[in-house]
Amino acid sequence: MLVSLQADYAMRVLVDVAQHQARGVAVVTREIAERQRVPRVFLTKIVAQLASHGMLRTQRGKGGGVMLGKAPDNINLLDVIETFEGSLQFNQCAHDAKCCGLSEGCAIRGFWRTAEKHLKSFLGTRTLADLLALGAATAEGVPLSPTFEPAGELRTIPVSGGAVR
Repeated sequence: MLVSLQADYAMRVLVDVAQHQARGVAVVTREIAERQRVPRVFLTKIVAQLASHGMLRTQRGKGGGVMLGKAPDNINLLDVIETFEGSLQFNQCAHDAKCCGLSEGCAIRGFWRTAEKHLKSFLGTRTLADLLALGAATAEGVPLSPTFEPAGELRTIPVSGGAVR
């Protein structure tokens, strides 16, 4: 499974908007495109889709641009990815036993179902706020390798002797 460039850009756009919107002032899409190196035509489509799902709000005209449509802790990463990818699925047989004559009692089918369940749980309990916290630690120059614990708490592991946060 490979997450599309569109879904990756969408997550980057949300982080950028959250970092740059100030007291209700919209972020100009041209600036997002430059900072995130996203082609403007592609960015326009991504913003429209995020806005249609309530994750962004758009404002036209003078002083226009985009703002978050929800608080960062109310935008979960599973919703962002599934907005662009559809429902995450590792294998067709995990959802349709009739697609394969071997599906009934198949260990591999059970494996895919379990893996999918864990990925959806992981992404569904992680939010834009988690990404912003991780970005803030990285911006402080702390070399971190993030580990998200099942309880939903962000835990970082030091890399090359860096500090633990």
